Amino acid sequence: MDERMEKFRDKIKLDNLTIGLSCFILAFFSFLAAMGEAGFIPFFNPIGGDSHWQSMWRGFISGATFGIIIFMVICLIRNIRALHDEKLLKKLYIKEHDERTIQIWTAARARAMQTFMILGLVSGLIAGYFSMVVGITIIAMTTLQAFTGLFFALYYSYKT
Repeated sequence: MDERMEKFRDKIKLDNLTIGLSCFILAFFSFLAAMGEAGFIPFFNPIGGDSHWQSMWRGFISGATFGIIIFMVICLIRNIRALHDEKLLKKLYIKEHDERTIQIWTAARARAMQTFMILGLVSGLIAGYFSMVVGITIIAMTTLQAFTGLFFALYYSYKT
């Protein structure tokens, strides 16, 4: 086995550790939300809103974490299978290092960021007519995204 595949194998092992830890953390927060809903942890309640809002929020947390955990477990199974089968490992390596796919995703993310910034500013201006706090929050987050993109653009232009 060459050095590239050995490095990729180490990366997959680190990914598996990260996925496992993330699953545990998500399951823990989902458990806390369920215990809050059952009344066992009364201090773990969403602030604001009535009991229907709090119950809906806990249901959202449970559903979202369950969906994310299922996705991560599928990725974990795929990685474990690849670690035990050289053909699957090579196939996964090729899939992750395909230059055409990398360029497509890079271009798509760049367009998505530009679109999000434009739509964020427009939605922030519109939301400001209904709630100043929501409008300012949307504009602040859009500005933060713009500065984050600028920071990484400058970082990578000086790095290369």
